[in-house]
Amino acid sequence: MAEPELKTADTATGRIAYREAGAGPAVVFLHGLGGGSLSWAEQLAGLSGKRRVIAWDCPGYGGSEDYPSASPTPADYGDGLVAMLDAIGVSGEFDLVGHSMGGAIAPQVAARHPGRVRRLVLSATRIAFSRWGGYEERLRQHSVMSPAEFGETRAESMCSKSASAVVRGVVAGIASEIRAPGYAAAVHLLSVCNNERELQALRLPVLVLAGAEDRIAPEAETAALTAMVPGAYREIIGQAAHAAYIEQPAAYNARVEAFLDA
Repeated sequence: MAEPELKTADTATGRIAYREAGAGPAVVFLHGLGGGSLSWAEQLAGLSGKRRVIAWDCPGYGGSEDYPSASPTPADYGDGLVAMLDAIGVSGEFDLVGHSMGGAIAPQVAARHPGRVRRLVLSATRIAFSRWGGYEERLRQHSVMSPAEFGETRAESMCSKSASAVVRGVVAGIASEIRAPGYAAAVHLLSVCNNERELQALRLPVLVLAGAEDRIAPEAETAALTAMVPGAYREIIGQAAHAAYIEQPAAYNARVEAFLDA
């Protein structure tokens, strides 16, 4: 599968890179802490038949410039996303899929930009990453490991025990390219994230997606998240862990598409 072209858009806080495929109503994908725009290759291919599918590199990742501050918040990245979308011609309503860290940013987009998000998918994420912990160890690993070792470590935590070597290799390869400044800023973003107020205030259709074997956003976390959002419902993808979008792309895409079409 050919990689979608990397494009860029200039915003007030720096250049942001993204990949896109297809045409029609926009659906935007936000990757997690160990990801990037290429995390969504299967979604760019599989969901672009009738939609404009857009996947960004968050600030400091992939082709995007570092965020001007080393201590951004989820709201900062949410505003940056909307600025990028405005710059590339998505000036109205769009659907939004936020995975893990992307799911920390997505509620801020909906809260701070009323009327922009039509439907929201919260994928393998938490209410308050600030209660998670382990961030110093993540930064230590990134500083002392080789890129390949770091990628393999992240793949081990993100994939199910039954994941193929090919799937693990894809996850590891993406994680191995993460740059230190962008990673440190993203870790800070998560360490201050608590979206309780924003989630409770959502008044739009919300789907919570979760891998059955996810250890980063386990069942108890995604169940609590679903219960907090008025009218939200949850679907579980079997034989998948945190990287369900790569492990089980057909099942992941089918659930997202059915929700967006509802």
